Amino acid sequence: MRSIKFAALAIASVIFAALPANSLRAEVRVQGQAGNVRVEARDATVAEILAALSERFALRYRSATGSGNVTATFEGPLRRVVGRVLDGYNYIIETRGDVLEVVVLGAASSQAVPATVFAPPTYPAKHVRRTD
Repeated sequence: MRSIKFAALAIASVIFAALPANSLRAEVRVQGQAGNVRVEARDATVAEILAALSERFALRYRSATGSGNVTATFEGPLRRVVGRVLDGYNYIIETRGDVLEVVVLGAASSQAVPATVFAPPTYPAKHVRRTD
């Protein structure tokens, strides 16, 4: 019986040690309605903040965020709060009915990337002249 308890304790300590240290102390509090939201984040990732918002409001997100931690308080309408949370990222916010859809494309770059230049399409001639 004692060896079973020891094995269970060993397994639990391995699982506990494998958890990232940041997730043990991260905290996100969401208050208010969609028109006036208050988010208090302490050592939380952007993904954790978005997850907390999606649990409380009609918000869906797809994320490509980094692992940086955020400690801040955000206040205002839901859309503005999401924009402030995603400061430093490239993202798209779209409203579909009552749902706010957020797609995080990745971290913003300090260097501008020029748009790809496409050649105008060419159309084959209807008649081909022979020059024999």
